[in-house]
Amino acid sequence: MIPYARDLPVDASDELIASTEAHVRAEMSARAAADDDPETNADDVEVSVERLADKVRVVGTLDAEPDAPYLKPDYDAFAGVPAHLLAQVYDDGEA
Repeated sequence: MIPYARDLPVDASDELIASTEAHVRAEMSARAAADDDPETNADDVEVSVERLADKVRVVGTLDAEPDAPYLKPDYDAFAGVPAHLLAQVYDDGEA
């Protein structure tokens, strides 16, 4: 199960809520897709809107395991990055 939530101001417009629902659906779908495609699982995402005292919360759930490459335990964000660029990222001046 993959959960995801976004909080909005208590006075959020219907338009903002609708666009946030679309964002949550796309984000959830992409997390469970090996190709990171926001459409792959979109029909399987359940989205609800909770109106709380101090905010509006848009919650999405998807009964699936994360499959996007960047969510896998062995994912290396720096794989294939040249050493001189890594030195800049770490700001140590050495490769």
